[in-house]
Amino acid sequence: MFRNKRALPVVVVLAGLALAGCEEPEEIGLVTATATTSVRTTSQAGTPAASSSSPPSASSATPTTTTTTETTTTEPEPTATTTEAPQQQPAPPATPTRTEVELAEAKVFNLTNAERVANGCPALGIDERLDKAARGHSADMAAQNYFSHTSKDGRTFADRIKAAGYPSPGAENIAAGQRTPEAVVKGWMESPGHRANILNCKLKTLGVGMARGGAYGIYWTQNFGW
Repeated sequence: MFRNKRALPVVVVLAGLALAGCEEPEEIGLVTATATTSVRTTSQAGTPAASSSSPPSASSATPTTTTTTETTTTEPEPTATTTEAPQQQPAPPATPTRTEVELAEAKVFNLTNAERVANGCPALGIDERLDKAARGHSADMAAQNYFSHTSKDGRTFADRIKAAGYPSPGAENIAAGQRTPEAVVKGWMESPGHRANILNCKLKTLGVGMARGGAYGIYWTQNFGW
């Protein structure tokens, strides 16, 4: 793809590739898109404290008398007590706030499974090794400004998945330029090759990776496993 030196809209492209036994999908579909900025938030939980209080110490009562007979009356001494305020239950551990990238990856995962279920396929399971491979490839494309299933060092998607520790690579979808998870899944579903990977009912697991940078501004990768 050649780009004029003048400012032009960012081009969105898609590419999908499956392991042996599947035909290579059509490589490119074009639409315009721009990148978004990321926002990260954090939260902190306070630590509750318990308090206690004690009443003053007891004192003896003064005796009383009459004019006819002398009597002595002694009031019982009050018993000193100590009370404690009920302790507050400790706050549950704060759930780590997920980054904008992690939220986008999770959304792609959920949208992909929704498409599978709607078309009669079982939902895919999460696998951290596939996540690692997918994130690594998206980050590499963004850092080195290229768009391909083959890394700059010559590795294929199967090589990258195995290097991440997953023994049975299945397929890979990649895309670039889409601003949202909804847009990238829609683009894949409208492309025969990518759709075939997403709706391959024999695939069992999925990893998703998103990275920002490069000429397209944003890169997406789906890695599937048998």
